[in-house]
Amino acid sequence: MRAGHSKTFYCSNVLLVRFHDTHAMKGGELLFRFLFGGGNKNNEQKQADQTRAQLTVDALTRGNLPPYVVDRIHKESTGQLPWTSDLSINEWALLQRYRVEPLGQVMGSSVYHVGFVYRFGDLVTTRELKEPTNALYEGRKLALSRLRQEAALLGANAVVGVKLVHKGFDFEAQMVEYACFGTAVRLANLPASQNPVLCTVSGQDFVRLLAADALPVGLALGASFYYVHTDFWSQRQRNSWVNQEMSQFQRAVSEVRHLTMSRMRWDVRTENGTGVIGAGFDLHVEERSGGKTNDDEEIVDYLLDAVTIGTIIDHSRSQQAIGIKAVLNLSK
Repeated sequence: MRAGHSKTFYCSNVLLVRFHDTHAMKGGELLFRFLFGGGNKNNEQKQADQTRAQLTVDALTRGNLPPYVVDRIHKESTGQLPWTSDLSINEWALLQRYRVEPLGQVMGSSVYHVGFVYRFGDLVTTRELKEPTNALYEGRKLALSRLRQEAALLGANAVVGVKLVHKGFDFEAQMVEYACFGTAVRLANLPASQNPVLCTVSGQDFVRLLAADALPVGLALGASFYYVHTDFWSQRQRNSWVNQEMSQFQRAVSEVRHLTMSRMRWDVRTENGTGVIGAGFDLHVEERSGGKTNDDEEIVDYLLDAVTIGTIIDHSRSQQAIGIKAVLNLSK
C-alpha cells in the first residue's frame, strides 16, 4: 500500500477532516472552505476562521483541547450555557436522589492514520494485523483522553454511560475512527478530580455500585484486527455437500476472542481492579477477495474487527468514604 502525506483538522470536537494525497485533496479543499472560510465570506471572516482552525490544530498537537471547546465548557460550568446529557428521566431522578450532580455531556474523537500495511504476499496466512490493531488502541486512547479532559474542566468525578463508537480499519483509506461520549457527574461530598473515572455503566448502575461498596475505577478494552485467509482445505470445506464446521474460521474467531479478553484483563490489572462488569463483545466480519483458484474459482478471505469493552470495578475494600446515600425530602 502506498504511503501518502496527510494533514488532520479538528472541528466541533467530534469531527476530524483529513486530507490524504492528491486524489482526495479536491474534495477536502471544498469541505475545508465550507467549514473554515469560503464562498461569500469577507476577508476578515475568512482570516478568523483560518486562525481558529490553526489554533485548533496547534492545541491538539500539544495534547490540549481546542480554545473554543474550553470556552464552551467554561460557560457551561458557570451557568452561562445550559448543561446537556444523554441521561434518561429515571437516571436523572435517581442521581438527584443520591446527590450526584450531572454537569454536562462530554465527548472526544480521533481519526487515526495507519502508515503502512502489507497487502500482498504477507497476507497469505491467517494472522492478526499488528498495525491496524495498534492504531485501534492509539485512536481509542486519544478519543478517551479528550473526553476525560472535558470532564475534568467541568469539575467532574466521573463520566457515566460512556459509549465508544468506532469504525474499523479501512484498507483503502488507511484509517480507523473513534468517537466517544458520556455524561460528566460530580458527587456532592467529593472535590473535583483531575482524572475523572470513565464508566460504561448507566447513571442508575453507577450509584448502585457505589451503594454496594464497589468503586468504578476505569474502562477495560480489548481490540484485535484479524485477517483470515481461505486456504485449500477451507475452500474444500466451503464447497462440500457435508454439514461441517469451518475449522479455519472458527480457530480465527476463538483466537480473536482470546486476544481481546486477555487485553481487557491486562487493563484490569493496570488499574488495580478486581473485575469487569457490563463487558460487551462486538465482532464485525468483512469479506475480501483472496484471488482465484487454479480452476478460476473466486477465493473469499475475511477481516475480523473485534472490540470488547466494560467497566473496571474495585470491590476489594470498603468505600465508606464516598458516603453515597439517598436524600429524601419529607416536607412534601
